[in-house]
Amino acid sequence: MKIIVDCMSGDNAPEAIVKGAIAGANAHDADVLLVGDENVIRKIIRENSLSEIRVSVYHTPDEPVNMEDDPGCVMKEKKDSSMATALRLLSEGEGDAVVSAGNTGALFTGATLIVRRIKGMRRAALGAIVPLGKPMLLVDAGANTDVCPEHLTDFALMGHLFMEHVMDVKSPKVGLINNGAEEKKGTALYVETHQKLKELNINFIGNIEGRDVPAGVADIIVCDGFTGNIILKLCEGFGSFIKKTLKDLFYENIATKLGSVFVAGGIAKLKKKMDYSEFGGAPFLGISKPVIKAHGSSNEKSISYCILQAKNYAMSGIIGEFETLAVNKEKYIK
Repeated sequence: MKIIVDCMSGDNAPEAIVKGAIAGANAHDADVLLVGDENVIRKIIRENSLSEIRVSVYHTPDEPVNMEDDPGCVMKEKKDSSMATALRLLSEGEGDAVVSAGNTGALFTGATLIVRRIKGMRRAALGAIVPLGKPMLLVDAGANTDVCPEHLTDFALMGHLFMEHVMDVKSPKVGLINNGAEEKKGTALYVETHQKLKELNINFIGNIEGRDVPAGVADIIVCDGFTGNIILKLCEGFGSFIKKTLKDLFYENIATKLGSVFVAGGIAKLKKKMDYSEFGGAPFLGISKPVIKAHGSSNEKSISYCILQAKNYAMSGIIGEFETLAVNKEKYIK
């Protein structure tokens, strides 16, 4: 299994990306192809005495894609960047999956136009695990801001297959995020989508509200990418707030410091449940080969998990399930 890694994109690139990718390769029995400025990558490997046993490097001299770039840059002025090159290598069969912490819009555009969408799928979507206790899939988490009801029904079906085949959740509960539980709540888009989801042979539980997300009411949260990205960032921020609040509380005085000793184990478990890096990145569901979007601020630990996630995603057979879905959606209609 070879994972292609875009080493030059992301807030902590390239050092955290290179170190995390090599750590992930060694920990999770995978080979990595590091794409980027070879001189920089080799220097990081050398200065940190990193193992090169499972590592190869592909040199890209162009300026990397940054967070302010237009999504179409991977097809035009930055078509030889580390991100665009990694996607091209994947499309040419030089690896089994791509991991990138770069610009979401550019990665999505490149995945759609270079790697290509599964034939018959109207849109691909970003599927992110919400870090609030049990695994909950948020789809779309930021790739598509403008959608129609047919797109959202595809997202629900792909989420259903992902949770069953990758996360091993049987008959996952699908909820449509909305501003009320009633069927007629929300915009015309969400009212129509609700009716279409009711017609599908999946475990659709109806509309769910924002307060239902941390309560774990659904296993799959369906929404447009604009809404989904706000939910994802809010949940990540809420997790950071809780961890900081607990730290401040238990370090307030000697008594609270002593008290923290008795609940240290529970606090550690809570932090682990709310740590997005524990879940790696988010796959683009509906793309013909595995493309994993790592968090923009991913550290070494998070990238290491992304290597494992990319390997598991590639080996899961989920893309074959999506291909079957694309040509046989009728079987999911009641």
